[in-house]
Amino acid sequence: MLRAFWRNGGAEAAQGAGHEDALLACMRAERLGLIVSEGDRWRDYPDYTSIFQKALDVIDERFALVPEGVVSMPVSIADVPGCPEISLETEPFLLGRTCVTNAQFQKFVDALAYEELELWPEQLWPHLIAFHDLSGSPGPRFWKDGHHDHAKAGHPVVGISCCEAECYAKWAGFRLPTEAEWQMAASWRVRSSAQVFRRYPWGDAFDVKRCNIWSTGVGSTLPVSAYAEGAAPNGVLQLIGNVWEWTASDFEMTDESGHPLVGDMLMKSIRGGSYDTYFACQATSTFRTGATCLARSNNIGFRCVLDAGRAG
Repeated sequence: MLRAFWRNGGAEAAQGAGHEDALLACMRAERLGLIVSEGDRWRDYPDYTSIFQKALDVIDERFALVPEGVVSMPVSIADVPGCPEISLETEPFLLGRTCVTNAQFQKFVDALAYEELELWPEQLWPHLIAFHDLSGSPGPRFWKDGHHDHAKAGHPVVGISCCEAECYAKWAGFRLPTEAEWQMAASWRVRSSAQVFRRYPWGDAFDVKRCNIWSTGVGSTLPVSAYAEGAAPNGVLQLIGNVWEWTASDFEMTDESGHPLVGDMLMKSIRGGSYDTYFACQATSTFRTGATCLARSNNIGFRCVLDAGRAG
């Protein structure tokens, strides 16, 4: 029923099935941001109040508030003391405590979202044919027959491009963090007289027991709940290690002479390092790098953001 529901255009096409089916379908698919940020859309639906509250409760469990703050990012690929930087201010926002898991992304695939052209920017339509798994079914690159490995249900979804990550976030009613927001969450440079800055979410000293990078010796992704001791002050997990994370920002840097670095394809910023990051200096709250927007790598995942003012 859910497949047919989304094939016919999602919640807007549910009038024949009744309002309750549309709202419950969104809840089952965990489109939580859509439910809580578009309250007027659902207000006359049966059981709206209880479902709305349930969605808020789940968001409260899965997201954490990142307060307003300031980030300083190097603009030159030669990130050395005294190099040019830009300073950006960030407003409060809600950030996913974990990266999106295979089990969560499965709901997006089961909803036939890859076949709903209105979910995707028109310029991406020619690329949708390449967004398939090992068996040729629509889905992340390393899945089979449209399904994830159930042994890795709680691991971060990988093998998805930035475009797929953005589409999932939009479908669920969220968005990707900007690069500045990601760094704010990882460095915790909140607006205060103390001007505290963290090189890592847990503090200033690297600790291999707090993150999953190459020196940890795991050699693959771990569940998103691992390394609780490496959490940021607000409980957000694995901002460092396990997988790089897509952001909504274009990757813009200059060479040592100040000339912009320009590639053949659009680059998007990725942050945080992954299980195969060899150099610990690349797994910090400030290290910047990027990947082509259509890259579907085995070490890049993502987490979602909900603007603080939208919930409720």
